[in-house]
Amino acid sequence: MPTIAVASGKGGVGKTSVSLNLAIALAQLGKKVVAVDADVAMANLGVLMGVESAPVSIHNVLMGEVDVKDALYDGPAGMKYVPASLSMERLNKIDNQRIKNAVEELAKTFDYVIVDCPSGLGIDAESAIKACRQVLLVVTPEPTSLADALKVKNTAERFNSDVIGVVYNMRSHEKGEITPQDMATVLGAKVLADIPFDFTVRRASALQEPAVMNYPGCAFSRSMRSLAYRVAGEQQPLEEKLKKGFLSEIVEFFKKIFGGQ
Repeated sequence: MPTIAVASGKGGVGKTSVSLNLAIALAQLGKKVVAVDADVAMANLGVLMGVESAPVSIHNVLMGEVDVKDALYDGPAGMKYVPASLSMERLNKIDNQRIKNAVEELAKTFDYVIVDCPSGLGIDAESAIKACRQVLLVVTPEPTSLADALKVKNTAERFNSDVIGVVYNMRSHEKGEITPQDMATVLGAKVLADIPFDFTVRRASALQEPAVMNYPGCAFSRSMRSLAYRVAGEQQPLEEKLKKGFLSEIVEFFKKIFGGQ
């Protein structure tokens, strides 16, 4: 079953938001999905869902204290997730190499294992990439993000991981900005999602609400659903593409602000 490392060369590109919302979107397609927070030093996946503590986490798994199935929790839309702990204690006891066995164990049960990797190319990030058969790169318009993503791609290929595509996130469509075509050429990979900067994502993060669940009409959520279809290798129905448009996005946004139903 597909095991996908969602990776980036630098922080702040929206990697965790993509990991979580892609997992939820796949679950909404009827897939059995688990999202794993492999960023043990900067745990954020659970925080985005409003879960700031868990009795058992990926930390316990990587310390060899529990089986990864003991760290599974219920998430939105029927997906499962394995959180990381916000505690910085005992980090020196973590064996990052154990992530591979954990991912392989989950792959026996789930259709998709989505691994939110640490940014960069530290030993924790490399271990998470090695643990997965496929890699999805998250990149923003900044040249530094593109340059660092290229390093991650080269590293993934060295580990024989298949880079399935690029999520071009937070694009502002300003003059001179890197185009999706140039992005694909430089990275040698398809741009699977071209996502404009969306203030709603920032609001969803602040409220600890997954965007695809609470703001389904926003540009980011629509992109995540389209990405889920591409990752699943399924054709997205036309009515699904058109179901949520600009007007419904505005209405949902103001409903959230003013508390309307």
